[in-house]
Amino acid sequence: MMDDKNVTVDEGMNQESIAEKSIELPPQKPAAVQAVVRKEIPGRIREVGSQFEFFGLYSLIFGVVYSFCLFRNPGGITYPLFVAAGYGIAVLMLKKLGIPVKRLSWFIMGISFLLGITSSLTASGLLLYFNRMALFLLACVFVLHEFYEDETWNIGKYVSSVIVFLCYAVGCIGYPFQHMAAYFKGVKNKKCRNVLMVITGAAIGIPVMVCLALLLSAADMVFKEILTNLLDTFLNPWTVFTAILKAIVGILLIYLFLCSACMKNLKEEAADRRTKEPLVAITGMGIIAAVYLLFCGIQIIYLFLGKGSLPEGVTYSDYARQGFFQLLFVVFLNLVMVLCCIKYFKRSTGLNLVLTVICSCTYVMIASAVYRMLLYVGMYHLTFLRVLVLWFLALLAVLMVGVVLVIYRNTFPLFRYCLVMISVFYLGFAGMRPDRVIAEYNISHTDVLQDNDFYYLFYNLSADAAPEIAGLDISPYVKEYYDTVEDAYRDYYRRAIKGYDGRRSFRTINLSYEKARKLFDGKF
Repeated sequence: MMDDKNVTVDEGMNQESIAEKSIELPPQKPAAVQAVVRKEIPGRIREVGSQFEFFGLYSLIFGVVYSFCLFRNPGGITYPLFVAAGYGIAVLMLKKLGIPVKRLSWFIMGISFLLGITSSLTASGLLLYFNRMALFLLACVFVLHEFYEDETWNIGKYVSSVIVFLCYAVGCIGYPFQHMAAYFKGVKNKKCRNVLMVITGAAIGIPVMVCLALLLSAADMVFKEILTNLLDTFLNPWTVFTAILKAIVGILLIYLFLCSACMKNLKEEAADRRTKEPLVAITGMGIIAAVYLLFCGIQIIYLFLGKGSLPEGVTYSDYARQGFFQLLFVVFLNLVMVLCCIKYFKRSTGLNLVLTVICSCTYVMIASAVYRMLLYVGMYHLTFLRVLVLWFLALLAVLMVGVVLVIYRNTFPLFRYCLVMISVFYLGFAGMRPDRVIAEYNISHTDVLQDNDFYYLFYNLSADAAPEIAGLDISPYVKEYYDTVEDAYRDYYRRAIKGYDGRRSFRTINLSYEKARKLFDGKF
């Protein structure tokens, strides 16, 4: 009996010891880190916390690069450096987590790097803002694509996932501080002593350095001037504070993105919501398609062919210029309606045919909108908005190809198709620098600029248009706006540069601004 009890006790002890061993972390991890990681933390955040020395270090590096490259630098040559460093750090973090880099991710990284290059080539504030938004959204898609199996995700699923992902990132704000506190509590005493000695040495050396610098500046005027310039440029208290704050933002940004992705709270499978009876959609969309067919027939006969009689007092040019923005809205609405039908209604041959008719009519509407906009441009010349609208219409025409494909093949990866097309189209839009194209077109398509054209060139375009404006004969407009030609060029240059000379350094060199400086160097 005793032997049986001993055996039972031994087995119980063995089971308990096995259970304890199964939840213990590797012994090389500090005890304080183990205590935090044992908690019920969602996803792979426990892995991030247990390896804070690695992820914290690279987050710190990213923050320093973020501040160095982008601090008071909306479009300098360090922009592509920042993008390359950011994605390089992301790849190292993925490798540490054992996550391979997927094929689409390489495309996202390449497009992002090229967008970084375009930021250093343009002086357009609006284009730089669009670039920043594009880089941020591409980064969100990159993270989701790496941490989730998103092959079956549609556009709606991806949009909602990005929003939820960003909300979770905000909710993870406590994790960086928890992981850092746990790491420093469990770090070896020797490391703590070394850190403490460094801090102590800095606390002693900095005040002594300040006193010596003041004494030396009083002894030598050249040293004083250099020191004053150094303090004004780099060591100004407010500059140092804002630069450090920007670095902290960068550190938190990448760490929170990492924690949000590691939570894995998003559902990977996209629910099949095609449960509605197609007869409802066929009826509703069929009525809409009938109206569209009538409208498209009128467009072909009256607008494109110029046949038929118009209402009294209306010319063909007046007719063509009417209703552009309403038409653009209908085109966009068609895209939404077709995607909703594909998402919520069961497959049906009749529904597919009706949706195909609507897509075909949408192409006629796009052609009508483009024709009307070209008439606007022919009469009133180009503006940034008109270039943007023409670009958007061309993009819609390409995206509709993917919509037609997904009507007949539901497994077609529409989101990836849209991502690639939008990225390529936007890269082309940013690379062509719209302000330069606008100036070149407006100047070359008129013998004498109207006052509003001259005003738009001089007051609404960025330094990207400087090569065209520098070669423009502005003498006919000087008497009305300026006293001399030199005054006109000086006024444009000061407005186009927008303080660039004041912040110009090796970090902030922008090729568009630099070209404008060279062009106007000898004009006033």
